[in-house]
Amino acid sequence: MTREKANKTLVNALRAKGQTAIGKAAKLLLSAHRSRTPAVTGDVVLTTEKEAYRVQDAVFAELWPGARAAAWKAGGPSDKVEPAAAPIAPENLLHSPASVAGAKMHMIGVEAEVAFRLAKDLPARTRPYPERSIAAAVGEVLVAIELCDTRLANWKKTSGLWKLADFQNNGALVLGSGTKDWQKIDFLQQEVEFRIGARVVKAKGAHSFGNPFRLLPWLTLHCATRGLGLRAGDIVTTGSWTGLEIARAGDVVTARFPGIGAAILRIL
Repeated sequence: MTREKANKTLVNALRAKGQTAIGKAAKLLLSAHRSRTPAVTGDVVLTTEKEAYRVQDAVFAELWPGARAAAWKAGGPSDKVEPAAAPIAPENLLHSPASVAGAKMHMIGVEAEVAFRLAKDLPARTRPYPERSIAAAVGEVLVAIELCDTRLANWKKTSGLWKLADFQNNGALVLGSGTKDWQKIDFLQQEVEFRIGARVVKAKGAHSFGNPFRLLPWLTLHCATRGLGLRAGDIVTTGSWTGLEIARAGDVVTARFPGIGAAILRIL
């Protein structure tokens, strides 16, 4: 066998292995969603972000056939690394004041975030949109509380790719009040007060990307690579300002961003 043929055989074998892993991962997550029993990933290994995103697409299509994402979560630990994204289904987009049943969740995580609502369409295209065009498409910025849950049995030790496949641990997104004068906000000086029951967490200028708007050009292009555009009314939430906080039944969770707005979530 020539080296060229051997390399081609290896590539085909790796592709087949990747396809098998994608299918198995999707089945495990679908079962976890439907049975509310966390998935044991076992020896199913995801090796690339592309595979994780394909699992997202497969699970979303099965759980919400014919639906499109009403919102997207985008974010990352810093602007030094590639962000990550996950679609949020219409049924998981809630409005403040909202209530959720904590007993149905495996992890009751909450994060204080700001989200952008589009006022104009940004259809998918191969050429990146100029930042000014994306800014012009934004109608307002809103305060949001992301509710984080997991469909993974050992989520603390499971790989980051598995968490990405699991919609980046998204359980729901609660939208609060906001402002249309978002371009006047100095995000580097923006304050937040996050109350989880009796606990209070405060921060200032704490977004990992400095200005969370910086995630929108990336997300617009990312969606285009998946054959998806963004539409007027779509929401893009941009990651936590205070880190992941764990809530419990009975807690009232309130996120306040002075000058922007607030959101309230009650854990039943």
